[in-house]
Amino acid sequence: MTLKRRAFLQQASLALGALGVGGSAWLATYSRYQAALAKPAQRRLALLIGINAYPDRALDPGVAQDIALKGCVTDVELQRQLLVHRFGFQPADVVTLTNQEATRANILTAIDEHLVQQAQANDVVLLHFSGYGSQVRLAKAEASESLQAAWVTVDSRLPSEANPALGDLLEAEIIAQLKPLATANLTTVIDAGSQDAGYLRWGNSRVRSRPTVPTGLVSSPTGISPPLDAPWPGLVLRAADMGRLVLESHWDGFSAGVFTYALTQSLWETETEPDSTAKLIQRAGSRLQRWVGADQQPSLSDRLPPHTSPATYGLPPQLPPAAGVILQVSDERPLTVWLGGVPPYVLRYLQPGSRLVAGAGEPAVLLRLESRTGLKAVVRPLESEVEPSAIAHQPLFEQVRRLPQTIDLIVALDSQLKRVERVDATSALSGISLVTSVTAGEKAADCLFGRLPIGPVPTLTAALSSAGEAQTKLGSSRPAESSYGLFAPNRTLLPGTMLAKEEAVKTTVNRLAPYLQTLLALKLVRLTENHTASQVGIAALLEAVQPKPMPLLVQLTERSPAVTWPVAIRQAQKAATDDPITLPRDGRIAYRLANTSTQPLHLLWISFDSRGECNALMTLPDPIAADGAEVPPAATPLAPGQLVSIPADGAGWAMPGAATWVEAYVILSTQPLDQCLAVLGDDPPSLATGFRPVPQPLQLAQALLQDLSASSDEEKPAPDYYALHHDRWATLSFRYAIA
Repeated sequence: MTLKRRAFLQQASLALGALGVGGSAWLATYSRYQAALAKPAQRRLALLIGINAYPDRALDPGVAQDIALKGCVTDVELQRQLLVHRFGFQPADVVTLTNQEATRANILTAIDEHLVQQAQANDVVLLHFSGYGSQVRLAKAEASESLQAAWVTVDSRLPSEANPALGDLLEAEIIAQLKPLATANLTTVIDAGSQDAGYLRWGNSRVRSRPTVPTGLVSSPTGISPPLDAPWPGLVLRAADMGRLVLESHWDGFSAGVFTYALTQSLWETETEPDSTAKLIQRAGSRLQRWVGADQQPSLSDRLPPHTSPATYGLPPQLPPAAGVILQVSDERPLTVWLGGVPPYVLRYLQPGSRLVAGAGEPAVLLRLESRTGLKAVVRPLESEVEPSAIAHQPLFEQVRRLPQTIDLIVALDSQLKRVERVDATSALSGISLVTSVTAGEKAADCLFGRLPIGPVPTLTAALSSAGEAQTKLGSSRPAESSYGLFAPNRTLLPGTMLAKEEAVKTTVNRLAPYLQTLLALKLVRLTENHTASQVGIAALLEAVQPKPMPLLVQLTERSPAVTWPVAIRQAQKAATDDPITLPRDGRIAYRLANTSTQPLHLLWISFDSRGECNALMTLPDPIAADGAEVPPAATPLAPGQLVSIPADGAGWAMPGAATWVEAYVILSTQPLDQCLAVLGDDPPSLATGFRPVPQPLQLAQALLQDLSASSDEEKPAPDYYALHHDRWATLSFRYAIA
């Protein structure tokens, strides 16, 4: 069977002029892109598979749930747009198989004809699968070979007594099909799970694992059984280790696999030099923790020579870090753009009137956001004389982020709650300002309200250290009742929100009201994060002070005009770990901040932890304090070229109490943060005094948005939105776990 290779887009034509917004650093960057594109490139081949529409026969018909997935075809589109516009794949070399096309035979044929037969030595090959995964038990197999990972294809079916053959596509068969591949530059991305969770829904997400483990015989069309223990060739990026949860979530107007979305987001912001895949997985894993909690962690395996640091997809990116790309150009219609690089929590609230800049041309071409549906948006040039063809397929960058002033915390009510419990919870939550409740699975949510999950999934109850008898026991048919609590959207318990004793719904909601307000404050601060969009030159280093001094994570603004960063920052970048950051309980940390801009910068450092506590410190704009005392120089704004350490004494900060994670933000603004100072009182915590708890974190987060919007001179601030200019502020984020 011969498959047609379909071209979805015209080949990206890169006009490599100056951006007009980044200065000499961007000119140097574009010269590197031009040099890279001038070299003879390897061929780039991709096969992308995504299945949403599964028939009942593919899963256990006894599971009375909606079996259709929602985000697998979106995953294919996320990868396709990325490969064509960021990594230079020819559209005709990207083959997609979706829904009814993705049969077992078609997948094996496409692997053979599109990848194996066409790839030459040193070519780059990508294979991606999004859909249901499964573990299958092989009848008459050795114990070590009895359980095998498999992909559930659109024509899969469960074995029966009359037909005991397994209908799934074993990963061992795919490995055998890939064996003759002439190139070692193979990356396989698997956004499918293999955990027998017993459910297709989990919290506010869907599970990408068949809820049963079928037993049957291997049926090979060739009559030859593949080796069952052969390792995958090349790099394999999995949404999670075998046997762990793999989820897809609903975002604003679309669904997607949380791993594929996190992966492609990370690749849109990858810098010009090839990132190691370990660092890529670290970035994707950090996003997963923010989006769905800690239970899904991506994994990486490779069969490359020792001491080899594999580059992302085997290629350097051929566009700068961007918010997206222009898809369609027409003289008669508005421009259509793809916003795959905008963080999803920002995309959800990005308002019409936001401004983008097209990356090529001189001067820069400014665009106004008119409307958005999912990941696509309609924009119009601000200048009528702009020739649309001049900006075809150009990268996009945020210039002005417009956000609504009224943003609620969305709390999903777990579907396992009884109807009366959901009614009581809806009533109680309606009495809390800026909190809205929805039914789980109905729309994107920030957290989940419910009890401990029912079912044999011990990893999801491990966070409840104080619940004692209330924990679900593995294999128990009727777990003990627990009180109510808050969870991440995928049911990962938020520590400290659940008691070991029974509690009424309304009592629980009243008890959790401060925690909900802190979650909303964290949500608002996250909306300011802009390290790939900011044009303010800053860098921040998180480093361990005890027990062993070492750099942990470097964040810097990638569109800023700084040509070089301080030596300490460059050295830390090379030495920083690629692993997710986990610190010991007795550890101590510190930050180093560098201002490489030409203006003094006003600092707000704010952190949130798993206990629902918030701390902050900031610089003071006036060298004279309210009581007339002189403010120490260390507490004043960061001067141009200044490199400062916090805390200034070098002793570092201890880990916060019994917290299990910390999420911290470094915000630097070209304008004073007057509203934040007003919230923090007459004696605000400064670099000289150290951080202090914030009793009203939501007020501080709202004040921050007001300060950043007030720095705009675009127009008189409107009463219903914030307008944040990326050349006026930068927000860098840091997250670490505590052992």
